[in-house]
Amino acid sequence: MKRTKRALALLCLALALTLLMGTAYAASPLLRRGSRGADVKQLQGNLIYLGYLNDVADGIFGAKTEAAVRRYQSRNGLAADGIVGAQTRAKLTKEVLLLNQILDTARSYLGLAYQSGGTSPQTGFDCSGFTQYVFARAGISIPRVSRDQASAGVAVPYSQLRPGDLVCFNSPVSHVGIYLGGGKFIHSPKPGDRVKITELKYMDLTAIRRFTGVLVG
Repeated sequence: MKRTKRALALLCLALALTLLMGTAYAASPLLRRGSRGADVKQLQGNLIYLGYLNDVADGIFGAKTEAAVRRYQSRNGLAADGIVGAQTRAKLTKEVLLLNQILDTARSYLGLAYQSGGTSPQTGFDCSGFTQYVFARAGISIPRVSRDQASAGVAVPYSQLRPGDLVCFNSPVSHVGIYLGGGKFIHSPKPGDRVKITELKYMDLTAIRRFTGVLVG
């Protein structure tokens, strides 16, 4: 019950932040090449987080940031003018908040005991029950079992791996988790174990699937 209340609280917080950020962005100035300051730094951080910008967030809107904005706009059905107005800001923020919601929900179940066939906090989770439940809390429906999850969504190359992606292991796929960033992922591993964070390098990664946003390409 406590975990369910915590998950609901996270969902409400995400929705509230979406409304607040949307209102703030509507009143924010346009960001374009030559702009500087905290708003630009936040924009760059979001673009880095989503895999569109391979640079540092220095608060200076230069050629690299402009190119990253154009890529984001083009991939998300927006006018690719390289200028960040209310529409681009709102869409970018919504995607970042969605990813944060997924990761926060996943972390809220750290320590929950593994349960074969488990699909809820009340019963405990197996690996695919955990990933299915976490994505469902964010309004994303994915298949129940790991091998089906590994063929759903969009295939992602390792070079574009980002937080919120589903990571799939072994061949054929028999285990899944959610990538957190920094070379780590969260999963419900096996009987006798609990939901935990593990280094990706120790696992046999065979597929990456994405259910949020689009490929950078």
